[in-house]
Amino acid sequence: MSFPAPATAQAASTKTPCRVVAAKPSLSRGMVTGTAGRVGCDAKATLRVRIVRAVAGPDRTVKSGSKLVLNGRIAARVRCAAPGRYYVVAMDYQSKPIQSPSVALSCAGRTSPKTSTASTIEEQVVKLTNQARAKKGCRPLTHDPKLHAAAERHSADMAAQGYFDHDSKNGRTPGNRISAAGFAPISTWGENIAMGQPTAASVVQAWLNSPGHRANIMNCSFTHIGVGQSTKGPYWTQDFAAH
Repeated sequence: MSFPAPATAQAASTKTPCRVVAAKPSLSRGMVTGTAGRVGCDAKATLRVRIVRAVAGPDRTVKSGSKLVLNGRIAARVRCAAPGRYYVVAMDYQSKPIQSPSVALSCAGRTSPKTSTASTIEEQVVKLTNQARAKKGCRPLTHDPKLHAAAERHSADMAAQGYFDHDSKNGRTPGNRISAAGFAPISTWGENIAMGQPTAASVVQAWLNSPGHRANIMNCSFTHIGVGQSTKGPYWTQDFAAH
């Protein structure tokens, strides 16, 4: 005669081992929330959660928190101050740090970042750029509103903070800014910046006179462009990309 396995043995064999989990960060009303949890644990421990933003160089923790828990979840919240990629790290005393997948957050809720209409002078830069590309046989670039937003914001940021560089003061690269503006997927990108040229013609000619900047303009693999000008300076940004 056979008998079923004892209930206690069955329960022991299916018991979930103690583990730590990290959920992807979420954005609501301008606040980033990062959540960590403990599951299947028999003793209390200090659970730690960190919200981390990916930047050039070492990633930066923007908020952290901890709590003594048995099983359950804890959360940390911080205002979304800069668009970019964020992820959550969770750990307790006996686990290695567990990292969630990263997500791109716009800092504007769940909607896409707002874009503005390109000015006449910005459109002139696009027209002159395409005229130069035609001499090499490259197809004309499409003035993309998301790339325009990325370029315009960088020019405005340089003017407001008084610097001249491809990397923002907060560590964002051109690729970070293009991604944060919602241009995706990105297969390749490039950026030209300039300062002081008063007209569309003068800034495009200055770029064409520089071998590195000219190479971006004449790169036939690019399909889209965004041009942003800040009248203070003036500062100019050209963002190139392709899906």
